[in-house]
Amino acid sequence: MRKQKEKIGKDRITITLRKDLLPFLDHFVDGEKIRNRSHAIEYILGKHLGLGIQGAVILAGADENHILQAMTQVRHRTIIAYIFDLLKDHGIAEVYMVIDKYGAAVKEYIGDGSQWKMRVTYIEDTESRGTGYGLLLAKQYLKQTFLFMYSDMLAEINLSDFVEHHQQAGEIGTVALTYNKAPEKHYGVARMEGNTVVEYMEKPGETGKHGLANAGIYLFEPEIFDYLSETTGSLERDILPKVASERKLIGYPFQGKWLDISRASGKERAEKEWA
Repeated sequence: MRKQKEKIGKDRITITLRKDLLPFLDHFVDGEKIRNRSHAIEYILGKHLGLGIQGAVILAGADENHILQAMTQVRHRTIIAYIFDLLKDHGIAEVYMVIDKYGAAVKEYIGDGSQWKMRVTYIEDTESRGTGYGLLLAKQYLKQTFLFMYSDMLAEINLSDFVEHHQQAGEIGTVALTYNKAPEKHYGVARMEGNTVVEYMEKPGETGKHGLANAGIYLFEPEIFDYLSETTGSLERDILPKVASERKLIGYPFQGKWLDISRASGKERAEKEWA
């Protein structure tokens, strides 16, 4: 039986700050992503000290049409650059990029990650068996909590709050969920009870029950690799339903913008709405 990860609590401390610093601190508070001064201090510390996770795995292979969505440009900048900005802004310094035989352009563009003050390790998926297999290839590098995400979307998400949510729950995985008017056709759908995902279905179509759409951003414990094997194909179709059925998958709904660049409608919205 798997030993449940210990939930992370909080300690109350007293901090004395100069009065002239308070307006700068309040600048971070927006009532949504950062709720109050205490949350703002956590955000600032996380940005400079790290989130307390090992790093991020980014799946950056080509789609079925051999298109590298990571290199798609929105407002004259690549999607992968925006993703690296997000990671840098939250203090993540270690990135593992899973690329396939079409990934030379991504590798050339990102390089060693030094322009973002990050360390990038490239992992080549020569067989392109699926998202679950792509994640499995990174197993040797990951011994602690890690972020896993795709390179074909843009998201306004507070990763510090995401990590805190995951740590408080103490389960194998947490999936970021976004609101979508009709998610069943194009995206995985999660049905929740409290914070727990009790049912997950990947693109169920007309048979699906309305729920929150999978945003393609996860936090996992290394125990997720117990569910993966050399024959694993899709993480979402083959693995998440099982983890959810065992009540070991947590949901994290967020209200920030989420744009699927792999769809023409998503790219059009991004050109208009992404800052």
